[in-house]
Amino acid sequence: MKIKLITCCAVALLATAQAKSIDNAKLSINKQNIKVWTYQNTANPVVLYKAETHFDVPIEKATALILDVEQAPKWVPYMGSVKVLSRDDSKGEFLLYMVLDFPFPLKDRDLVVKGKMSKDAQGMIHIQNKAVNQGYPLNPNYVRLTRYEGDWTFQKLGKQKVKVSTYGYADPDGSIPLSAVNLFVEQQPYQMLLKMKDELAKPRNYTALPIALR
Repeated sequence: MKIKLITCCAVALLATAQAKSIDNAKLSINKQNIKVWTYQNTANPVVLYKAETHFDVPIEKATALILDVEQAPKWVPYMGSVKVLSRDDSKGEFLLYMVLDFPFPLKDRDLVVKGKMSKDAQGMIHIQNKAVNQGYPLNPNYVRLTRYEGDWTFQKLGKQKVKVSTYGYADPDGSIPLSAVNLFVEQQPYQMLLKMKDELAKPRNYTALPIALR
């Protein structure tokens, strides 16, 4: 089912403390050097996920790809469009508007995402995202998503090696069977990281990371 449970942001592009509590998680996918765990809690009927992999690129390159959100529709599966509403690189804050492609006859979804990027004392880079209820007018052609949280974490393992992890969940709303949504959650992070690997292998110039991440 063509449902984009992103964050890409970019996308992938999507965390909460609940999302990181994976003591009871099930390893749903383990192939192509990508692992995906899925799990649930009583507060959320939608399956949450954690996915991780390693790329043989500098941490700056992997992070820059995710932050280049305006290019995300060219490689992120099912991403219709994304618009940067605001961005403060010194504070590490941004606001995005996204449109997600859903299969006919379902309406496409849209959402406004508030993000925060930071770098901790160990040098790990974090990008946290959460849907907000304001910041862009409602469009009757779309179903507005309001329940989405997710994040990306980048850990430097060497000069040319980085561990990339993503956590999150999203409620697509509307008349979509929960079982179909939860099944998709197992596949979406896997496909996302596969596409990311392909994109990182292409020759391209990346902009320097924002001040907040240096």
